[in-house]
Amino acid sequence: MKILVIGATGFIGKAIYNFLKRENDEVVASSRQLIDFSSLQNDKELVSKLKGFDVVVNAVGIIAETRTQSFEQMHTIAPMILFDACKEAGVQKVIHISALGTQEGTTAYHVSKNRADEYLRALGLDYAILHPSIVYGDDGKSTALFQGLATLPITPIIGDGQQVLQPIALEDVLVTVKRAIDSKEKNIELDLVGAKSMTYEELLQGFRLWLGLKPTRSVSIPTFGTDMVGKILDEPTVSTENIKMLNEGNTASVEPLKKFLSYTPASMEERLFSVKAHNAQKLYASLYFMRPLLRWVIGFVWIWSGVVSAFLYPQPLALELLHEIGVPVGLDVPLLYFAALLDIVIGVLTIVGYRLQTILSLQLLVIGVYTLLLSILAPYHWLHPFGPVLKNLPLMVSIYILSRLEKFR
Repeated sequence: MKILVIGATGFIGKAIYNFLKRENDEVVASSRQLIDFSSLQNDKELVSKLKGFDVVVNAVGIIAETRTQSFEQMHTIAPMILFDACKEAGVQKVIHISALGTQEGTTAYHVSKNRADEYLRALGLDYAILHPSIVYGDDGKSTALFQGLATLPITPIIGDGQQVLQPIALEDVLVTVKRAIDSKEKNIELDLVGAKSMTYEELLQGFRLWLGLKPTRSVSIPTFGTDMVGKILDEPTVSTENIKMLNEGNTASVEPLKKFLSYTPASMEERLFSVKAHNAQKLYASLYFMRPLLRWVIGFVWIWSGVVSAFLYPQPLALELLHEIGVPVGLDVPLLYFAALLDIVIGVLTIVGYRLQTILSLQLLVIGVYTLLLSILAPYHWLHPFGPVLKNLPLMVSIYILSRLEKFR
């Protein structure tokens, strides 16, 4: 059986691809170069790309819209085009990863997902439409966010924190996909939920205990400005839309899935919380919010350094430092303002996260060159009581740490 997994770079899609590969199926992971959902309507070769595949798994999904990816495009238009092409190419079955609550949900996320679901039902293809609740597992972004929230001194909850969730383990999702592929049933539709529901507050407190932390007080946080907070934290899941989805609830009966799998999907308490987190998980959770904090602090340091150099620090003293390292009169003032402007630009780009790895590498280069020049041409600055050069060392380490946290986010 030849299977194409679309969206194989995402959390669920990547896991599906790896799981099916272990099951000895002939599995192909679709790259953006092969099938790009953001512009699928312009792909004139889509049908030919799909020919020869027995099953197509659509695991593409976004949790928040961006300038280049909308819910309408990624959840509705592109899947419809894909389903039509699958039918024309002779694909035997489509496995479509939808979302729990699409038929009842009122958010743009749910509505866009539901339109694709309805289209697939009416198309005449064999299909399995799977509606997962929150899926938890290694590398899951929602899992990582919950762990990070659980490490805070207080537990932040929305409203009274009694919104009901029914998380499902990634492993159960993978088994369901495999059995849906192998099943002789023509039309399968399942809600993918764990055996037991829990409130949002119980979820965060459960993660806290799992991480070996003592219970703490829960505090209701205001939802005003949620979208802005999400941008500051670089957390697409922190948005007004997602809070609305949380308040609408995320539960279903586990019985149909239990019957389909011939076993009961484990609850979060049984699968995850029954075994304490290991040290690497505790470390990752405790550092989770360090990434945005470091980005803002480092960006502010650069911006403030540029502002002080150009406008606040006495210019004669600033120029004297340039003269000490051999900058001639006439070039000193232009160089001073150029360096200040560079600092400000670097700071702004750091905060907005534009090509951040490149900007962080540039920061290390700039600080390294600056430190080296002072060490050679004016080494006595190492003896300054306020440590203007010495402080470059922890700053460089902080920049490097941020680059690593960004890489493994």
